[in-house]
Amino acid sequence: MASHSENEQPSGFWDINDLSKYLKVKVKTLYALTSDIPHYRVGKLIRFRKQEIDSWMENKKINDIQRTNKSRKIKASIPIDKLIRKAIDQSNDEVYNPYHGKSDRIEGPRKEIYNGSI
Repeated sequence: MASHSENEQPSGFWDINDLSKYLKVKVKTLYALTSDIPHYRVGKLIRFRKQEIDSWMENKKINDIQRTNKSRKIKASIPIDKLIRKAIDQSNDEVYNPYHGKSDRIEGPRKEIYNGSI
């Protein structure tokens, strides 16, 4: 049988186990990422090409500047005032709700007339 380089299949395609060894990632993780990873499906079989995987990995590369900018955008996009209002509303709902007992307020003018307060 002809020899081939490590992880490289003679046909140029890898199965999921070959890709797992190449990327040093668990097979289960790769199955979860198949919607993102470039692959070929033949029936239930999934196959990968090294060149496409290398290109995909290169696109996943994030340098320090991009990482810093991304974290700044996330922090800047959080609407702090909305979060504070939501927290206050939730705490008010917990403290002031109709289940804390019956109101001592008489409802409507008819009840005031019938109770003799008017």
